[in-house]
Amino acid sequence: MRVAVASFEFEGNTLSNQIHGRGDFARKVLAEGAAMLRAVEGRDLAVAGGMEVLAAAGLEVVPLVAAQGGSGGRVDDGFYREIRDQIISGAAAAMPLAGVYLALHGAMITESENDPEGEILAAVRQVVGPAIPITASFDLHAHVTPRMVAAADALVGYETYPHIDAHNTGRRAAEILVGAIRGRIRPVMRLRRIDALLPVAGGATDDPDAPMAKLRRSARRAEQEGRVISASYFPVQPWLDIPDLGIAGLAVADGDAEAAAQVADEIVREMWDRRREFEIPNFAPQEAARRALAHASPRVLISDAPDCVGGGAPGDAPAVLAALLEQATATPSAVLVVDAAAAAAAHQAGVGAALTTTIGASLDPRFHPAVAVDAVVESLHDGSFVYSGGVSAGTPGRMGPTAVLRVGELRIVVPTHATYEYGDEQYRAAGIDIRALRIAVLKNPMNFRTLLDHDTAWVMVAGPGPTTPSLDSIEWKVKRRPFWPCDDLPQPTYLGD
Repeated sequence: MRVAVASFEFEGNTLSNQIHGRGDFARKVLAEGAAMLRAVEGRDLAVAGGMEVLAAAGLEVVPLVAAQGGSGGRVDDGFYREIRDQIISGAAAAMPLAGVYLALHGAMITESENDPEGEILAAVRQVVGPAIPITASFDLHAHVTPRMVAAADALVGYETYPHIDAHNTGRRAAEILVGAIRGRIRPVMRLRRIDALLPVAGGATDDPDAPMAKLRRSARRAEQEGRVISASYFPVQPWLDIPDLGIAGLAVADGDAEAAAQVADEIVREMWDRRREFEIPNFAPQEAARRALAHASPRVLISDAPDCVGGGAPGDAPAVLAALLEQATATPSAVLVVDAAAAAAAHQAGVGAALTTTIGASLDPRFHPAVAVDAVVESLHDGSFVYSGGVSAGTPGRMGPTAVLRVGELRIVVPTHATYEYGDEQYRAAGIDIRALRIAVLKNPMNFRTLLDHDTAWVMVAGPGPTTPSLDSIEWKVKRRPFWPCDDLPQPTYLGD
């Protein structure tokens, strides 16, 4: 009994000006056929977890392709069609199949398609027919659409943020697939969506008192009580200016559509009822730097939320760098700003050289101007590292030629390419131990929490950028208002499912 398996994961952002193609995916994970098995083996990825379950169940895994591009703007249409067609033709060539498992993100967008995962699932369904079960694992921030639900038997989302359960989510999706193949369960799925968006930074699950942690407990309770097989919550990737974007609850039951619908509605309604709990304080860059310097804790992490690479920003915003240059050059601190030209200039100048350059706004100059810097080249690196946790655990990170520039006690890490941040891997790759610093800047609104301890506090930056935490500040052009949080609505508006 053969099961086709593929991974195609990318998180889009319509506020980003970036287009991503083969080279961006190749720097992360891109492998076809049997090479896919070697590329993901032993890693904490959803597709690896799913294949482990399938193999343990005695099913023959047919690897099609693994393509993981992280986050950014839109995927190049040509590259998207190439991977899409590999999945579709691979499934067709592998027939007869007992099932299909896909590891997807759920919030990919391309130059011309706002629901590419829905298109892929629908095309695979057309290939295998109505009787062959299809399951997929999704990121917690997936934009789940009715087309996805209509084409699949079960969709299963991550339950943690910071994301530490990708591998387990793949296992859960594969376990449902095995049950359906063996005839032990008859999965039926229902989706409920509300026209609302939630600030990403307030969606932590590692704090038991946080709203998403409470929602997590509600979802698991519905499963433990036997009401459904799987309950997922999708607070959605909020930086997508598309018409039908909204928070979602989704449930998979064993043959009981009414139970699935009831649990899905309970989940999304709880998100709505707790919506105000997701809002947390954030500050303009200058004020954030001032607060970090004045904080009583030995170490403070500044979350540069508007320039989150993991949410689709290019990582080149120099606003926090400008604030630190003004206030903190006498303080042991570090900040990372992507700038290929500045990195190349530092490599050409060499270690110990004085360098006058501009940094930042090289990829997206819409929000902040570049910052002029007179620095010393402290060290040079190839920018390679391996992720220690999260959705990319065990996979390589490639910043490309990277320089560390020094201005007083401030170190500026300047990589060639943006990379997703999980912990402090980028700083360690540049020879910097953030535990020895007073201030370290992380370009994400959530994963910095993996670095918190009793000696470490944090402050979050507000302001313009592709991943601004102030959703009501965005100039929405496609998504129609009113919707929360741009409008203070007393009752939820449900989106058609």
